[in-house]
Amino acid sequence: MKRKQNAKKKRNLFLSLAFVLGLTCLFSLYYKSTYQNKTYTETTPVKSYSSINNTSGEMHGIWIAFLDYNSNGYSKTDFVKFVNNTFDTCVANNYDTVFVHVRMFADAMYNSKYFPWSKYASGKQGKNPGYDPLSIMVKEAHKRNLKIHAWINPYRITSGTTSYKNISKSSYAYKWSHSSSTSKKRNVLKYNGSLYFNPAKQDVINLISNGVKEIVQNYNVDGIHFDDYFYPGLGSKYKKLFDSKEYKSYNKSMKKAGKLPLGIVKWRRENVNKLIRNVYSTVKKARKNCIFGISPAGYLNNLYDESSYYCDVKKWMDSDKYIDYICPQIYWSFENKTAPYKKICQEWINIPRNSGIKLYIGLAAYKAGMTKKEAKANGDMGWYKSKTVLKREVIYARNTKKVDGFIVFDYGDINRKAARTEINNLKKIFEN
Repeated sequence: MKRKQNAKKKRNLFLSLAFVLGLTCLFSLYYKSTYQNKTYTETTPVKSYSSINNTSGEMHGIWIAFLDYNSNGYSKTDFVKFVNNTFDTCVANNYDTVFVHVRMFADAMYNSKYFPWSKYASGKQGKNPGYDPLSIMVKEAHKRNLKIHAWINPYRITSGTTSYKNISKSSYAYKWSHSSSTSKKRNVLKYNGSLYFNPAKQDVINLISNGVKEIVQNYNVDGIHFDDYFYPGLGSKYKKLFDSKEYKSYNKSMKKAGKLPLGIVKWRRENVNKLIRNVYSTVKKARKNCIFGISPAGYLNNLYDESSYYCDVKKWMDSDKYIDYICPQIYWSFENKTAPYKKICQEWINIPRNSGIKLYIGLAAYKAGMTKKEAKANGDMGWYKSKTVLKREVIYARNTKKVDGFIVFDYGDINRKAARTEINNLKKIFEN
């Protein structure tokens, strides 16, 4: 979902689609105990912020990614200033929900028992910034009548490096990888120049779930949000890579018990399903009114490919045990030859959906205002030919009567000059 250079790896399967994804890519006072029997008190909304004019019930969200933070960290004064400016801009552009990155690389933009402080808070992973970013963000969001979701990448530890040089020794990623136990070592995997938590390990599921639980219990966030970082693309040798050792052990134990094992593809999907079920249950037990949702990659064929993601979104959407909402990243124009917006949008609408689950659409503001060269490289000339793509995408989705809102990627594009026409169109259409 990122528009920076390292986001190319995230979309490795999409490169075969003529580069359709292109160059892609926390809040209130710190609550010390559990949510049970706790009454949250928020600052009374300031009158000047009552301008968010959305009475339709349609959600207008925007992602605020780690790429929008300063990688050198902030003083408390500077972070408060950053948050105030950012959230004021969101309100001025008619967004009512912010999705803020709080765990990007097995780190935390909040006071955590399970993950080290993020370098985006203090400048160095593991270093205490002396303030709590998520607490500030919750407070300032709710002051402005903005809903706030804590955005987490569950499995990703590093991107583009397998070095532990910049990983805090307090991190489970560091502890497990340097453990004398072979089993613990397998909790962290090296693949394609990056580090990942192993989706097949119960230790990993427990760690991710505990990290979610502490956020919901200690901060008055409106939701927990995952995006599309699940299994990486494993290519044609997918049966022999990544967590294949764990699959062999599973396969052997099932046969020994006289049971029929799942194939490796279904087994991997069930690994992800197990995590999602666990996180959903964790969120609801900690606080019933907090919601949990996921923003998967938008191209369904890739999600159900044998070698990547292993996200059974159809199962999640047709159940009441996994998610409260789904937000596919439909980042193509109407003119895209492989994945035209209208076709992909309709494919998601057609998936049987539990009545309690909302469908949002992820929109690609980062593609707005592309030059002819950029659009050609992306295999999507629609972004060059038109300055009304995002507006028309909202109108089309609204007209289906099946879409509950939109999330825009990303905040950094709001003030980008080349994207101004598209962003202003969204601002106007979000007034209705």
